[in-house]
Amino acid sequence: MSAAAEPRVLKHQVVRAQIEKSLDGLAPGDPVPSERELAERHLVARETVRQALRELLLAGRVERRGRTTVVGRPKVVQPLMIGSYTEDALARGRTAGRILVGWTDLVADDQLAEQLAIPVGSPVLELERILTTDDTRVGLETTRLPAERYPGLATNFDHRSSLYAEIQARGIEFARTTEVIETTLPDAREAALLTVDARTPMFLLNRVSYDQNDVPIEQRRSLYRGDRMTFTARLTA
Repeated sequence: MSAAAEPRVLKHQVVRAQIEKSLDGLAPGDPVPSERELAERHLVARETVRQALRELLLAGRVERRGRTTVVGRPKVVQPLMIGSYTEDALARGRTAGRILVGWTDLVADDQLAEQLAIPVGSPVLELERILTTDDTRVGLETTRLPAERYPGLATNFDHRSSLYAEIQARGIEFARTTEVIETTLPDAREAALLTVDARTPMFLLNRVSYDQNDVPIEQRRSLYRGDRMTFTARLTA
């Protein structure tokens, strides 16, 4: 029996390895040569370079800053957990913050009413914030809460602080969550808010949290940049 054929290495993979090796001598934030320069240096078409850079972008080795490509910083490692994104980032020695996009008053449709265990037509508060780590926009978080359960929240809550802590201060304990994780691409608005190209891959997390009485607390939609974030989970038997 003949040995299995060696897998074919594609041209853009060879170029990717060569470009990645050249990044080792550069610091995060340093500019990467243009597609034209890289194509001339490696004697390949610009589309081949574009494919190589796209893979390096997904791996977090490079970042897009407007029309410029620069050496990427290490990805943010975020554990899947019940808790505050900001508090976890700070505990890991990173700076973290939130930028307010806005508060919106909603009325629960069939799906949202089922998720939050409230009657259809009930008032719902929607809070949308941009998440930052080390001054980089890494996520867009949209949280929907039953308005009657959180009186005065939109008026009194400091959007830069932890919503998780604010809810706990009201005597509500987070007991469990259900979470669905998918991959997606941002729409034009989301890409603009996160200052990324619309082709940047994203992690999409949809969560419903429950309190100590198994009553839904919130429905949260979180969109995270796949080129800047890595998620981990700890499972035990």
